Amino acid sequence: FLFILNYKHGKYFRDRNVTYIGAGFPRLFRFLTGKIAFVEAEQILWNDVKKTGKSFVGFSDLISPTFYIADLELMKNIYIKDFDHFVNRRQFSTQDSDLLLKKMMISLEGEQWKGIRSKLSPTFTTGKIRRMFDIFDKSSQLMCEYVKKRVGSAGGEFDICESYSKYAMDVIASCAFGIDSKSFDCEPGVLSEFEEMGQRFQFKFNPVQFLKFLVLLIAPKVANQLGFQAFDTEPQKYFMRVIKDVMKRRRETGERRDDFLQLMMDAQKGLLKGEENSKETLECSLIGGFDTTQSLLIFAAYNLALEQDVQEKLLKEVRASFDANGGKLTYDGVLEMNYLDMVINETLRFMPPAARTERVCTKDYKIPGTDTIIEKGTMVSLPVLGIHRDERFYENPNKFDPERFTPEKKAERHPLTFAPFGHGNRNCIGMRFALTEVKAVVASLVYNFKLEPGTLTEIPVKFSNNTTLKPANGMWLKMTPRIASEE
Repeated sequence: FLFILNYKHGKYFRDRNVTYIGAGFPRLFRFLTGKIAFVEAEQILWNDVKKTGKSFVGFSDLISPTFYIADLELMKNIYIKDFDHFVNRRQFSTQDSDLLLKKMMISLEGEQWKGIRSKLSPTFTTGKIRRMFDIFDKSSQLMCEYVKKRVGSAGGEFDICESYSKYAMDVIASCAFGIDSKSFDCEPGVLSEFEEMGQRFQFKFNPVQFLKFLVLLIAPKVANQLGFQAFDTEPQKYFMRVIKDVMKRRRETGERRDDFLQLMMDAQKGLLKGEENSKETLECSLIGGFDTTQSLLIFAAYNLALEQDVQEKLLKEVRASFDANGGKLTYDGVLEMNYLDMVINETLRFMPPAARTERVCTKDYKIPGTDTIIEKGTMVSLPVLGIHRDERFYENPNKFDPERFTPEKKAERHPLTFAPFGHGNRNCIGMRFALTEVKAVVASLVYNFKLEPGTLTEIPVKFSNNTTLKPANGMWLKMTPRIASEE
């Protein structure tokens, strides 16, 4: 069946005189059997595309014929200049049981997406995020206290994935729902209900799940008959229930909080038809962002542990900020930490949570300078990892070096050489929220702990098969409280 799909998609591109690189069955087989991670498969795909020397090629993702874009200017056209031809993203499920997925921003299309995006955009302004910064700071402190209890005053090795999961869920619970996740109240290895449901909502790759996705996308009616769905039903129902319960309580009691749900409740007036669920869309999208936020946090800590000179330089900047603000972490202090920004950007370049982004052509598009038409309904793949690791754009790309992101260095590069959040109107709406959340906890972590590789640290790290970049075996680092390490 898969070979038939590959032949069919190949004929599609050959009939249009477009170079076709196929499904890459050796790469696909190694990925499905766990021989290589998704990120490694994506790097091989990028290398195969580069060898053709073409600005774009056709390939098969075994779901639909897909244009793979390799030219920065063409990417810019698709993301920004000619965005009206590429408004939508891939639909991962049409099943009614996928309640949360259908309400997330990535799943909305056309006018519905446009209307809800316009309603949600004001909730992510600098002023709104500033009001929530105390939540980031409080959750960061809770996380640092949690780690100190685990490693003791003398320090020790610790899987930082666990604490970052608790931090990310604690922030989402407070900022999105106005509730306490109680993540840090649990014993090691035990999850609060909110954290457990959040983790169960994340996509866990395995060959069976991959085949389910194929059926969901190729034959949704068959998937419905078989009871297939993209995500577990129970956590989806749980979060929808939490949203409704919190809203009901606030309406009945008049309770108000500085969180996203309150901002959306205040903005209810003037909602257009189809926008009534914008509150649920916001909450669901924040839950969906948990995975990518945790990924960025994990690999920022990993690279800081490996690059001690970078960590020391960042520590000096963080200490100066704390000292200038009465020993506290502040919103303005975080914004003023330029080197912290460089460290986070380099982490996003070197180990981006998402290896590629996708768009669906919404009306026929003639590729400039060619006779090739991308037809309505055709999938377009835009690489992220491949470009981030390309020596043509970044010297010695497999080295972690925050100095790449000085203002001078950034000005020398094409803007599309850095795309961890996408570009244009359909970029990540929560980008500023996520970056502030990440910077707050990275600053707190470096201020409180010295990070080093330990005996359990994998160097180089082995990646999991998840489509979101994650370590396969946790992220064990040696963490020593600063006071103890400097006495």
